[in-house]
Amino acid sequence: MPDSLQAGYDKVPVGDILFDCENPRLGGAARRKTQEGIQAVLEGPPHYALDLVGSIAENGFLPYEPLIVRKEHGKYVVIEGNRRLAAVHAILANPAKYTHGLIESLQEIPVLVFPPNTGGGFSEEMLRYLGVKHLFGFRDWPPLSKAMFLDKRIGSKKDMAQVLKELNITRQEAARYLIPYRLTKVAKTAFRKVNVEDFWSLAESFGRKNIKTYIQLDVDRKTMRIRSFDAGKLRHLAQFLYGKKRRLTDTRQLSALSRVLGSTEAAAKLERGATLDEASLYVESKQETVGHLQRQLEKIFEKIAMLSPGKDDCARILRVIEDFAKKLKKT
Repeated sequence: MPDSLQAGYDKVPVGDILFDCENPRLGGAARRKTQEGIQAVLEGPPHYALDLVGSIAENGFLPYEPLIVRKEHGKYVVIEGNRRLAAVHAILANPAKYTHGLIESLQEIPVLVFPPNTGGGFSEEMLRYLGVKHLFGFRDWPPLSKAMFLDKRIGSKKDMAQVLKELNITRQEAARYLIPYRLTKVAKTAFRKVNVEDFWSLAESFGRKNIKTYIQLDVDRKTMRIRSFDAGKLRHLAQFLYGKKRRLTDTRQLSALSRVLGSTEAAAKLERGATLDEASLYVESKQETVGHLQRQLEKIFEKIAMLSPGKDDCARILRVIEDFAKKLKKT
């Protein structure tokens, strides 16, 4: 390939192409893994690279969809196209299953080579390509991958302005990914391992004012660097969202969590082990509490119906209900 500051098209041996263990698309799952380990990661969920084998076996490797790579120490490191490379490896590892022509055609595959950055890492041209195409483009990355990309790209006020302009996104959009990710980096005791689903629960929670107030989060508005937070409250929040004693089953409950955490009394109940419904009683209006109790009673009657109680059981249940009604009249 000619010596140029621009990306260039080429065909290179598959053996010279390497997976990138730091690729943000993989959400950190490939760090410190061997090439064989990354192959296994890509073959499993959520990437399912083997799903591409059939298409490549039938159509070959399409020349107008090259892998995006950077040259590094005489090899080519994949920036985009890890799943396709994994599918090619799977085919080449089983030559008896495929035609000789297909195996021969996959010995070299097309790549678009970006020039290396003299200072190390991604070149400016490549960062712009990845950001524009994937961050908010037509091939969408998972939220954690977007956050990792932004964190690598933005380090200062100047970087912030440049990136927002290049990607045509608002500060609010960037903050939605960048702030929770940077918090997971500095608060390692609360976030020992964050997967894609857990990260998005955290990111979505920050859209609720009371939750950020609860952990006393202070962020530099110019650079979106984390200044300070309450480590104890953050550990509680991590448990509420996706810990062993999680209180939420889906992000639709975040509004209820925010409301609870906006009350000192209700938040304390939640911290001591109360469920979200139990803690919500301390912030509900009288009308909301009555509605809540009605829903609980309806669930009880549904369970009774499922049991198909006999005559004696019905009599005992009826006595319990009558005793409850008497106590209710006395309140």
